[in-house]
Amino acid sequence: MPNAYIRYRIKRLREYIAERTAGIDHRAIIKNAVAGAELSGSYVSLLLLASLIALLGLLTNSVAVVIGAMLISPLMGPILSFGLAFTIGDLALARRGLRVIAVSVGLTIALTAFVTLLSPLKEPTTEILSRVRPNVYDLFVAVLAGTAGAIALCTKKNYMITATGVAVATAVIPPLSVVGFGLGSGHPMLGLGGFLLFFTNFVAIVLTADLVFFLFNFRSSMVSEETYPARKRLLILGTVLALLSIPLVHTLVTDLRKVKLTKRVERVLKLHLEKEAHSRVTGFSVQEKDGRVGVNVTVNTVRPFEKKAEEEIEKEIGSFLGRNVELNLEQVVVTAGSIEPRAELSAVSPVGQPASARDESAAAVQASASRLLRDVRTELEALTSPFAVEDIGLGFGEKPGPARVSVVLRRDYPLTDDERLLLARLLERRLQVPVSLRVELAPFLPRVIFDEKGDLSQESVAAMALIKNLPGGPGAFSFRVEAGGKDSRRHADRLKRYLQEELGVPAANVTAAVRPGTGASVLVVRR
Repeated sequence: MPNAYIRYRIKRLREYIAERTAGIDHRAIIKNAVAGAELSGSYVSLLLLASLIALLGLLTNSVAVVIGAMLISPLMGPILSFGLAFTIGDLALARRGLRVIAVSVGLTIALTAFVTLLSPLKEPTTEILSRVRPNVYDLFVAVLAGTAGAIALCTKKNYMITATGVAVATAVIPPLSVVGFGLGSGHPMLGLGGFLLFFTNFVAIVLTADLVFFLFNFRSSMVSEETYPARKRLLILGTVLALLSIPLVHTLVTDLRKVKLTKRVERVLKLHLEKEAHSRVTGFSVQEKDGRVGVNVTVNTVRPFEKKAEEEIEKEIGSFLGRNVELNLEQVVVTAGSIEPRAELSAVSPVGQPASARDESAAAVQASASRLLRDVRTELEALTSPFAVEDIGLGFGEKPGPARVSVVLRRDYPLTDDERLLLARLLERRLQVPVSLRVELAPFLPRVIFDEKGDLSQESVAAMALIKNLPGGPGAFSFRVEAGGKDSRRHADRLKRYLQEELGVPAANVTAAVRPGTGASVLVVRR
């Protein structure tokens, strides 16, 4: 009973297909297929133009240009013709189509290899690398696209639009251009990957087109002589497809395994290195070699991670993967509040440098460092204003290590830890090297000078004007007036009145004292 039902459903399917394909002009389609397998001047011109456009798109990493090359490529014509010839057993048409395809492949590879040889651009781009590792998904795309193309050719419904879409989906020209690029640039393995992608598309299109043509009642009876039985033809094509699937499935499994490995490593890295307002991972890569997993990670951080923390992360990744792991943690120290990568300091070795660099004089180094320090001083003073930077020094040791920076700051009270850290981060960002900072203090205001009348000199008045620019105003600071000499009391009282009356300092913030020696000064301290 089940067998009878199956036979009935097959019979109904055949009747349905026969009804739907009754209006197809098989002879006209075969004639069009024969015309599509001709190696004419216009065909060769379009092929070469498409090849060059595809190569330029690949070299410049332009997706739009590569798609444009797919649209004008005429190579789908002989491929579909070969598929039809395979279906009906037309050996003459098969030979003609295969000859056109072979010539097309040879011309495309030769032209693109020659142009690549002359081109200064020889580095593989993303568009090139995306076409050198085909997997079974590329096979599925080619199967579906070949089915669409064969149906459009048989029914003549939206054939131009569908054929264009098939050309874009299967992309037979760009992989051949990748082959030429690989040969012309000295990367034969890239060329091999590109050819595997082309051959995958070619076999899948021919096989699916063969099946579609068969469903649309194209038979061997439509040719004068059948050279090979249908079963033999399908067996040959199926065997080729099965053999081709082996490397494609292997590539897919390898890629999926690598994606899974990368995701697991990423999970551990983010767990330990993604810290709010402290650090974030900016990039990482995973490589497998000799049974070990190498993890290279770059992290932006306000404070560097210690070696112990790095070892703990490495150990956890190894435990998570069940494999030996080697972690290379590259840390970029940035300013708190904004993550700004900076260039790492590399140990400069004279080996391999030109003689002019090795023989650079100390005077030239000093002049270069002086220019740099002047720029650094300007940035520091913008941060420490109104406390001026009196002097700044820079030193390096023979061995690699942080730069030693000494700063003399005109200020009467020490820096807080936060202020010191902020200055160090600014210096590291500007100098682009790790910094060991030492800050020395100098008097904020110079010694006060009085004229013959007992008033402040013009120089002292100009210097005291800085008090108005103190952060938070004069009321946020305490002022200690010290004076010495025979007029010490009078000078101290005059300074107190000047601070209160001229500069707006509250009386409670000012104290006066007489000291041994001569001269007068004002100390300014944060309250």
